[in-house]
Amino acid sequence: MKKLDQQRHELKALRYLLENYPESVRNHDTLPSREDFQIFDNRLIYDALMAAKTKEEAATAIAALDLEETEVESFLRLGGQFYHTYPQLVIERGEEFRAGTVKLVVPGE
Repeated sequence: MKKLDQQRHELKALRYLLENYPESVRNHDTLPSREDFQIFDNRLIYDALMAAKTKEEAATAIAALDLEETEVESFLRLGGQFYHTYPQLVIERGEEFRAGTVKLVVPGE
């Protein structure tokens, strides 16, 4: 799987979780775990999201992150209402990465 594709899927899942926060993180059966996220920046966003008590607090914490590969302003501007399938996709891909059936590919490396 191309790293860029994985990053897009993970960011869409995170944006959905933020858009529907805090309801989106209440059901732990449908919530991806930190380990399901393969991209380091996305793990940091996940940590900020999970530590927050309100949607506004989560957005503020995410805005304060110094990320290497993610433009935070663009992430926060996106709407996440249509990304409801992405958290489950991240869970499924996380299982595949841990099982070794999928690996990240960075073109040119």
